[in-house]
Amino acid sequence: MGREYTKGFVRKHGGFWQAVICWQENGKQHRISKSTGIECMANGNRGKGAAEDFLKRWRDELVLEASQENAFSSSTPFIDYVSQFIRVREGNGKVEDTTLRTYYTHKKRLMGTALGNMPIKDITYRDIEEFEQDLLDDGLSSSTRSHIHVFLKQVLEKARRSGDLIANPFDLVDAPRRERKPINALDKSGIKKLNKNLAEYEEGPFKLAVRLALMTGMRQGEICALRWKDIDEKRREIHITHSLKRVNGRYKLGSPKTENSIRTIPYGNELSKALGERRRAAERECAALDTRLSDDSYVVGSPIDGRFYSPQVLGKNWHTFSRICGLKGTQNQGVRFHDLRHTFATHAIASGQDVKTVSAILGHANAAMTLNIYSDALADSKRTSMDMLDGVFSAM
Repeated sequence: MGREYTKGFVRKHGGFWQAVICWQENGKQHRISKSTGIECMANGNRGKGAAEDFLKRWRDELVLEASQENAFSSSTPFIDYVSQFIRVREGNGKVEDTTLRTYYTHKKRLMGTALGNMPIKDITYRDIEEFEQDLLDDGLSSSTRSHIHVFLKQVLEKARRSGDLIANPFDLVDAPRRERKPINALDKSGIKKLNKNLAEYEEGPFKLAVRLALMTGMRQGEICALRWKDIDEKRREIHITHSLKRVNGRYKLGSPKTENSIRTIPYGNELSKALGERRRAAERECAALDTRLSDDSYVVGSPIDGRFYSPQVLGKNWHTFSRICGLKGTQNQGVRFHDLRHTFATHAIASGQDVKTVSAILGHANAAMTLNIYSDALADSKRTSMDMLDGVFSAM
């Protein structure tokens, strides 16, 4: 059953242009929206043309996806539906390589099983429970089983929304509960060790990237996508509007991870000094070639040829640096670059910052998500607060 999309429209939302598309299904009007990542002003239409181009490309993708999925029906075997689901997303060219690899891994788990060979119209919640019990018997972790559950549920939810299913049988099955992994952040001594080694490291993109991660909690792709126009040096604010994502083997500049990831991060004196030093160094490089530093230049990239610092290269450089320094996290494991984000969050919460503020800085969907990830840090913060209150209430 095809879906007729309207041409859609763009509107201002939270300082950015938002694309909106509608369609009618079963007598009901539906609407979906998506941030374009293009900034707008309260007054005027600056950026509207680029936003409308984004809207057109997005609508074309939705129409293509709907036409491809229309060839399938409720009699299609589940494994074939999964294959088509992956092909459509791969064809869109917007799915990250790591996500695609995960999709194919989940598909392999389904191949050759009773659930995989079953027409989607015949699948019941009992079939799903039996399949997931087999995954447990095979020794798969709760996290892996949960990821497979969520992916397969997403596939059949697409089938339901496309009209190939009346209801999604996964709605009747709870996802396997994930065992929360402890955060492997740097403690205070680890941060001192990092800063001591970093002070001896040459000034440049790598050193600044590490400082940005440690002092703001920015993600790797966000740091590498940061441009000078995203930084308000007077107000000391960083505007996260883009991220670098690897698609079809190449990094591309695109929207951040989620709409909540589009955010503003304030920063302090130390990072202000580091950014100032980096800007002056970039300006000197440009002046040597009789050119000027562009606001579109990447902060941790090359100011001369406009190339960004690859997130993959940054990760490798960090791995080498942290191994040489002998950095270990709170779980006595080697520290990944992403663990610098965890370090920022745990120490921000432990120092007394409210969870809602930390959540907004990190770009999480809500404070509950932050609470779930950093509950240990919150417990330490509560303990510190209670110790302080104990001193207040026992004062003579």
